[in-house]
Amino acid sequence: MKLDLTGKRFVVTGGSSGIGAASARLLADSGADVLAVSRRADPTVFAGLGSVQVLAADLEEEGSAAAIVSAATAGGATIDGIVNAGGHFSHAPILEATAAELDGLWRVHVRTPYLLTQQAIPHLTDRSALVFVSSTVVRAGFAPYAAYTAVKGAVDAMARSLAIELAPRTRVNTLMPGFTATPMMSEQYATADGLEGAIVARTPLGHIGGPEYAANVVGLLLSEDSGYTTASTVVVDGGWVGQGWQSA
Repeated sequence: MKLDLTGKRFVVTGGSSGIGAASARLLADSGADVLAVSRRADPTVFAGLGSVQVLAADLEEEGSAAAIVSAATAGGATIDGIVNAGGHFSHAPILEATAAELDGLWRVHVRTPYLLTQQAIPHLTDRSALVFVSSTVVRAGFAPYAAYTAVKGAVDAMARSLAIELAPRTRVNTLMPGFTATPMMSEQYATADGLEGAIVARTPLGHIGGPEYAANVVGLLLSEDSGYTTASTVVVDGGWVGQGWQSA
């Protein structure tokens, strides 16, 4: 995907792997300066991309939003966009999930992105854009993922409201990926025999897409090519949700 984002500066959370890392690479390849935020600040992920700065920050910790904004605006820099891709997964049944686990999911997926947006607003440029990463678990019942589904549903709702509140200066959209070939997904294969094959069999496009597909949408939503798009949700799942009751 060829975008011209020369001179732009973006913040990407969850930048060490998966959709976050793929988005950071795409933005940098398109000429932007990128602050990639992750718990594990591994610069080797972006070898050869001198326009990517890596920041270690745990989104579950108090003060992480302020630290990210401070790093992004060092030297008086402004911010053209934020990709809220950071997060972790939980598949504990409701009878086993703890309050602490639910609180941790909330802080990472909702509270810190909310505070990051709030504190970044004074530094956002005109025609800036935000992308929040939700999930297709919001569109269908998934078990045993009630805690994860709850916070991803909140992300979806929060983004739509922010799109209205921050218009016309800032556009806000949601990326809703489905099953994606990321480390988070691969970890689940070891705990559920046949899971990968079952997903492929039920996906109309016949394969599990890599994070680059989602990253391409992120880049487009951040660019002026999507300058009239806000309060929208883009599903990237190979048709999984849209298939409904039919099977392959």
